[in-house]
Amino acid sequence: MVGGTRSHMVATWVCLASLAAIAAVIGLSLGPVVAPRAVAEVEVAPAAQPGPDAAPADPAGGDRDQGPPDVVVVLTDDQPARTLAGMPQVQRLLVERGTTFGNAMVPTSLCCPSRASLLTGQFAHDTGVWSNSRPTGGWWRFHEDGNEERTLATALAARGYRTGLVGKYFNSFANWSPEGYTPPGWDSFTSFRTTHRSGAYYDYRLSDGTEHGSTPGDYSTDVLAQRAVQFLDSTPAGQPLFLYFAPYAPHAPYEPAERHRDTLRGDLTPYSSAAVTEDVSDKPAWVRALDPVSSWRVRHVQHGQQESLLAVDDAVGAIVDSLERSGRLDNTLIVFMSDNGMLWGEHRVLFKSVPYDSATRVPMVVRWDGLVPAGGVDDRLALNVDVTATIASMTGATMDTAGASLLGPERRDGFVLEAPPEPRLDRPAYCGWRSQRWTFVHYATGEEELYDEVADPEELTNLAGVSGYRGELALFRAKARAACDPTPPDFGWE
Repeated sequence: MVGGTRSHMVATWVCLASLAAIAAVIGLSLGPVVAPRAVAEVEVAPAAQPGPDAAPADPAGGDRDQGPPDVVVVLTDDQPARTLAGMPQVQRLLVERGTTFGNAMVPTSLCCPSRASLLTGQFAHDTGVWSNSRPTGGWWRFHEDGNEERTLATALAARGYRTGLVGKYFNSFANWSPEGYTPPGWDSFTSFRTTHRSGAYYDYRLSDGTEHGSTPGDYSTDVLAQRAVQFLDSTPAGQPLFLYFAPYAPHAPYEPAERHRDTLRGDLTPYSSAAVTEDVSDKPAWVRALDPVSSWRVRHVQHGQQESLLAVDDAVGAIVDSLERSGRLDNTLIVFMSDNGMLWGEHRVLFKSVPYDSATRVPMVVRWDGLVPAGGVDDRLALNVDVTATIASMTGATMDTAGASLLGPERRDGFVLEAPPEPRLDRPAYCGWRSQRWTFVHYATGEEELYDEVADPEELTNLAGVSGYRGELALFRAKARAACDPTPPDFGWE
């Protein structure tokens, strides 16, 4: 597809989008399935999980004579997929002009593992980045394992791209990297040089040497947006660019810009998932040991996250405006997504780093005028590693990824779920398997969970302890064993 004509690519995309829409309608008309199914009927996806996606010899250029497409990735932090509707400029400039991936997910629902996967196109078991801090994660692990030599930045720089990172890179980057350090592949690199505990929205220092305090003009999302626009505006005409814009929002402490403070008070429908007040007697011991999350805490996080995203929304508008002014917008591949989701009290969790749907599901929108259907919806499973593969494929960059291009026909039947222990929740390590219909998890304690995401999208009933699902358990246990290799720290199957 990459070497084909623009019209051929458009036709292929429209066809794929139409098929996805038809499948979605059929699925809805069938209604939820409540009875156990035979093992042979468990998966009906047309293709198995794809292997490495090799970059093509020739890039997919658009109409611009200068060469391959520009690439802009906007990566938010801890954004629940449900909050995308509250971003008006994202809706107008990306959702209405691009395609929304309704089943976008991440295999390890934590900041650093997910960011490592996006930058390299590899799962956590290949990057070695399992957590947010050393020795199993953070920037230190990403650097020590040589991942910085095989990122989108290095691959696109080799293709002649001007590359720029603006925003959050990795947790602990300020702790362990040398002052003035710029990772390989980045022509322009502006990241936080203070730890996130000491400042992210206000009172922080950037790697460009600037110090920022607590005035409205210091709000980090706005400052970073200005740096992003400066990068776009300063890139020579004719040279392709890659911008990786990663604001801290809507991560805790959920601090909105002053102009947005309390603007949504009274306008948000309170979050009322049944999973917030569910009976957790069929859940693993680590869930049962947690206290229920109060409605006040849920409202606080909901309100703070949604308001802090309004500045990100403004930043997206400024970025698109810059691309349009320079004449680049008609040949720019724009990806908007989050590193992971966030639970708002479901299963007694007000955090991420769990295998549940609200943590693994992320917002994802792709815009590329003329090549991606405007207002489209694609229901295939779409992972962070697939975004990497898509960018590599469309730019002709050479990368060995575990993903498959989202602009191609591949459709994975599922993907691995994997994570080390999470001390904040006292959650044991796990390996599992996720498909569009099923979520299976095996914990290091030997406990298991199985959910039918069609019949039970809020994951209220753990089917692992219900008779009649032994076939499904055996099948997904085998899939997880094969895919979760090597296993996370402190995990064992026996």
